[in-house]
Amino acid sequence: MGIFDFAKRKNVEKRSDDIGYGGSSTFSSFFGGGTTVTERQAMQIPAVAGIIELITSSISQLPIYIYQKNEDDEVIDVEDKRNFLLNGEPNNSTNAHNFKKAIVKDYLFNGQAYVKVDRSRNDILALYNLPAKNITIEKILIDGYKTTVKIKYNGGGESVELDPDDVIMIFKGSIEDDELSGILNTNAKTLQLALDEQSYTTGILKNGALPIGVLKATSRLTTPAIERLRVSWENLYSGATKAGKTIILEEGLDYQPISMKPNELDLTNTKKTILSDISRAFNVPESMINAAANKYASNEQNNIHFLQYCISPIITTIESAFNKTLLLESEKENGYYFHFDTAALLRTTEKENIEAAVMGMEKGLFSVNEARTRVDMPKIPVDYHMWSLGSIFYDSETGLFAIPNTGIVMDPKDLTSKSEGVVPGQVPVVPVQPKKNTDKEEDTK
Repeated sequence: MGIFDFAKRKNVEKRSDDIGYGGSSTFSSFFGGGTTVTERQAMQIPAVAGIIELITSSISQLPIYIYQKNEDDEVIDVEDKRNFLLNGEPNNSTNAHNFKKAIVKDYLFNGQAYVKVDRSRNDILALYNLPAKNITIEKILIDGYKTTVKIKYNGGGESVELDPDDVIMIFKGSIEDDELSGILNTNAKTLQLALDEQSYTTGILKNGALPIGVLKATSRLTTPAIERLRVSWENLYSGATKAGKTIILEEGLDYQPISMKPNELDLTNTKKTILSDISRAFNVPESMINAAANKYASNEQNNIHFLQYCISPIITTIESAFNKTLLLESEKENGYYFHFDTAALLRTTEKENIEAAVMGMEKGLFSVNEARTRVDMPKIPVDYHMWSLGSIFYDSETGLFAIPNTGIVMDPKDLTSKSEGVVPGQVPVVPVQPKKNTDKEEDTK
């Protein structure tokens, strides 16, 4: 049954008006009347531009693959063309890096992102990012609780209606929500405050005279005289490049300075507060864009915080959207799923990387060659696992304990029972014979 088949029912209760997604909120602030913050304006804020680049670049470098979890809970890599589309070339006009960056950027700013899927029956041929600002969604409510949609793409001078089954819809929230949850909507006031702070600071540096003050005259000045005095004053003393010049006053004029230094106006603290608010809005550790706010001595801890609270919710949402649209129903039933490889975000310093590899090898988690591979070292001819003789091994299938240090195998249920064929005692140790080098023998012959 298609998604629009529900609309043919007689029990359709409500059809909503068109919702133009991708827009911005309007609000009033003490700086003036209603204000709309656009994506272009938001990118003029250094903190926003830096965070957007940090998040989009971090996610775009992560590969995403199809995996299958079988009945034995084993995870298997699936070889499929969709892996190439998502990590190589989604279509003829872009690469996977820019493709994923565009998706995440739309998601952050507008709380939504859209991808058009070109199919030939069950085969996916290409993926195209659709800018959220060009999408209009009409929501249709059925039976009071079911929601279906009509999607229109307005681009290239024409409007095209798209099949929802061929559009990947990535929402920060739910399609049922009437309000968007992108940064342009949820934190519009913070963004506008940052823009106003920039404009105000720029105005002071560009137009302010140092010191800023008031000229007083002993007699009333005519309008032409006031204009001539203002122009001559600005030409001589106005602007940051003319700061520090000696002021010479004519007879009858008195100068009264007015303190408007940035530190006295508390502009420095205001800038810090805005920076903190913007960081919290994106769930990004402030230390990643402001070195003075660094709370962690370890680079790995910063990356873990960034991954858990900022990146992970975004990539989980993208994975869910890909699972819904890019997988067949039979594949979903057989345990197929998309998953980002986040190992690149957890890159550590060389010292931390070596210590982790050595610890894994000493605990028996890695073999010697596996540990060497993790630190980009060549493999040795013979590979070993390191196991401690002081450990006790438990076999979860047989329920038996083995003590390598003494060579004893025990049944913890009954140490004296022989009913299960287990006799406590010494187990003969069979020496491991070294593997013969048959190639050398053949050469000798």
